[in-house]
Amino acid sequence: MVQSLIRTFAFIRKEIIGILRQPRLVLSFILGPFLILLLFGIGYRDDPRILRTVFVVEEDSPMVPFVEDYAARLGEQIDSRGIVHDPAEADRMLRAGEADLVVVVPPDPQTQIRHNEQATLSLYHREIDPYEVTYLTILGNNYAEAINRDVLMSAIDRSKADARDLREKVSEARQAASAARLALEANDGQEVRETTGLLEQNLELLTLSAGTGMALLAGVESSVETDTVQARLERLHESSGTLGSGTTPIADQAQVAAGIEDDLTEIDGLLTDYLNLDSRIVVSPFRADTSSIAATGIQATDYFVPAVIALLMQHFAVTLAGLSIVRERQYGQIELFRASPVTPFQTLIGKYLGYLLFTIILGAILTWLAVSVLGVPMLGSWQAYALVMIALLCASLSLGFFFSISAKTDSQAIQAAMLVLLASIFFSGFFLALYRLWEPVQALSWSLPVTYGIDLLQSVMLRGENPNPLLLGGLFLFAVIFLGVDWWRLSQVMRQR
Repeated sequence: MVQSLIRTFAFIRKEIIGILRQPRLVLSFILGPFLILLLFGIGYRDDPRILRTVFVVEEDSPMVPFVEDYAARLGEQIDSRGIVHDPAEADRMLRAGEADLVVVVPPDPQTQIRHNEQATLSLYHREIDPYEVTYLTILGNNYAEAINRDVLMSAIDRSKADARDLREKVSEARQAASAARLALEANDGQEVRETTGLLEQNLELLTLSAGTGMALLAGVESSVETDTVQARLERLHESSGTLGSGTTPIADQAQVAAGIEDDLTEIDGLLTDYLNLDSRIVVSPFRADTSSIAATGIQATDYFVPAVIALLMQHFAVTLAGLSIVRERQYGQIELFRASPVTPFQTLIGKYLGYLLFTIILGAILTWLAVSVLGVPMLGSWQAYALVMIALLCASLSLGFFFSISAKTDSQAIQAAMLVLLASIFFSGFFLALYRLWEPVQALSWSLPVTYGIDLLQSVMLRGENPNPLLLGGLFLFAVIFLGVDWWRLSQVMRQR
């Protein structure tokens, strides 16, 4: 047992000393990734992109003054470069890089709207980045919605003018209802006929006014209430038809007149509230307020740091382990191992533990720099973080030794490590969420240790959660399976003569 441990630890010492004899390599392992993270944190800007925008409007279009006024207040994302009347000139400016965005305004949108067609603002750009294209599409939709809100606000203002006229008519009808009630209570036949006739006439005018000039108010009310002003006025008009009739008792008619008076008072209050409403609130009565339940605000740089650490640690482990055995085969050292009493298991475990110890120290230094210098939050426990890091390194080293034993030259081992790095960038969720990948391709994603590592490190660092046992167990299972395969294959290599 003692001899086995001595032989195993001899490989640990050999590999660590071999690395430490290359101080530039060690320095590049530490400072290289940190400087990349530092430059990314310093250089990243989350400011909205400012687009040089040219508007194309026909020279005799009634939209020219509207565009001139609106282009000056579109916000900081649009840098208006003026209006051109020739579409070919705008196209030339876009292709020459003198403009980022060209907006073609419909020449006569009112005619299109009257023909039951939407007026279309056509946006042209020269972007090929899908994310930039999506940004421009969302920007165009937002500004189209802003124009729609301005149009609706103008309609609301006109509707408020109608509401003021309607309120005056409601006041006259309420006075007529009060006079009719008093006449009915006094049982004055002549006065009843005159006042009820006047009330019915006023209610008829009110119903017509509400049906023509207050359509927008009815739309607003119907979205938040079940009973609109117009519907209530129509019912009051029907109720007024029973006043002054000989078939209904006078006392009941007086109660109907009193009810009409009360309803008109309430309608007057509704109209007053409507007039006091801000037109912007009427146009956009609801808004969204998005909040995160995360314990702290996560910046873009913070979000990517755990993924970068996981990617770098996998690459370091795969590269170091990938070059280990293949070089000893090239240099003939494997022949010495065959002649010595050392076993394949001792060789593999010694190298494995040596690289594991070195990469753990490397990961600890890199994480400390990220947290203390870059200010990346660590919301979870350091114990959980260390457990995830050890699992990731174990799986990555097992994969690296698999490549090292399979390769014939160190160039093949390096190429395999680079292919794993390239696959990890595209399929691990590093910059593209896994749900966006086709399900069979996701199987490739979950065959990479970094896929587990990114999810686990982000959960620990940025959410403060404990590691997912299923993902953590998957990493250790990955390490055990590949380590067993590595042991079997190294045994075959060391038995060859």
